Amino acid sequence: MIRFSSLLLLFLLIPGTCLAYTSNSLHNHLNLHGQAEPRQTGFMEDFRESWDKVQNATGPLTIDGDVLAYWQGYTDSRIAGDKKEGRNYGAYKARLRLNWQPIEEGQLFIQLQGGQSDTGSNPSSRGMVATPLNSLYTRTTAGGQVSISDVLYTQHFADKKIFVTLGWSDPESFLDDNRFAGNARLQFTNTIFNNDPIFDSIDENHPIIAAGYSPVKELRFTALAQSSTKSALPTDEHKQGFDGLTDDPFFGGQFTYSPTFGDLQGNYRFFGWTNTYKQPRIDGNGDSANWAIAFNMDQDLTKDFGVFARVGKANSAVNNITWSWSAGTNWKGPIAGRDGDVWGVAAGGVQGNKHTINNDIEFHYESFYQIKINNNFSIVPDLTYVSNPLANNGNDDIVFGMLKFLFTFSTP
Repeated sequence: MIRFSSLLLLFLLIPGTCLAYTSNSLHNHLNLHGQAEPRQTGFMEDFRESWDKVQNATGPLTIDGDVLAYWQGYTDSRIAGDKKEGRNYGAYKARLRLNWQPIEEGQLFIQLQGGQSDTGSNPSSRGMVATPLNSLYTRTTAGGQVSISDVLYTQHFADKKIFVTLGWSDPESFLDDNRFAGNARLQFTNTIFNNDPIFDSIDENHPIIAAGYSPVKELRFTALAQSSTKSALPTDEHKQGFDGLTDDPFFGGQFTYSPTFGDLQGNYRFFGWTNTYKQPRIDGNGDSANWAIAFNMDQDLTKDFGVFARVGKANSAVNNITWSWSAGTNWKGPIAGRDGDVWGVAAGGVQGNKHTINNDIEFHYESFYQIKINNNFSIVPDLTYVSNPLANNGNDDIVFGMLKFLFTFSTP
């Protein structure tokens, strides 16, 4: 009881401005199968002695977060015969995360998110692209509201070979992670390079249960079930996340093989999912449940250079995008004397549905360069070129630029 009261008081006293942005996957942050995400304490290392005293009252506890500010802009483009003027604007978003171990091998995770942006000016919001160019605009609003996005309790068993997680989150927290293309704060900004874009389009935060098993270090199995709101149906047929928890749920699973070749790490993932409720078919011939299967990999080629790739196929009866692919590189320390910098280059495409007028392949080409100032601050310029926007070769190409400023913090 003393521990819980101390934790609650400490959490309430954290300043409201200490919020931050989330990476798509929480797999490492939740320390699933003992794969804890490295934390850069930086300037907060000076408070280690004081924080040790806090943990004497609360038990093992960490609080971390980040603040992201960015500018983005894009060129004029003619889409479906209408001229869409380019726009330039700034935005910010933030995150605050708490990890607490109330009992041995048990972990409580709480995440708050919020931010402000002109979401209506994003190319995806204006009907200019088939898959979003800016995956960072999620969890932002015109008024800059803040909300609790994730609450998860994880219990580990058998020396972290098994875990069970229960709470409120989204499937991307457990599936489709990637070392080189899964963190839009510091890596690629386009949705197509951070997650399978079809999977991303159905992603929602609702009650969820997940479980994993890792018989050996190289093999991991993950399965999950989540309550569905039936968001693909007409509004009057939607339901709340806690209504009928077992009524037509979302199911997903992933198999991961992680070999090492000397000191070179690789990860090869196969995953699939289904929304079990039926939704109208695009061709008008009845209805069908939504599903997809995908492959995702990242592999070190040298200690400083790696590659990644994704490919996914979805039920073409109900999705405007039927399949997607992406591939790219990750180069650490590309400039002599700048070992902390990272340069990434990627290309990808999404195939439009043959039952619509937008049935070509929309191509994305993106490059970013992370300028690491110190362990707590990075600047990341980013440039994207899109051809055949909205999966239609009759539309003008789009040039999209972004400049990101990321500040991170963590308790010791």
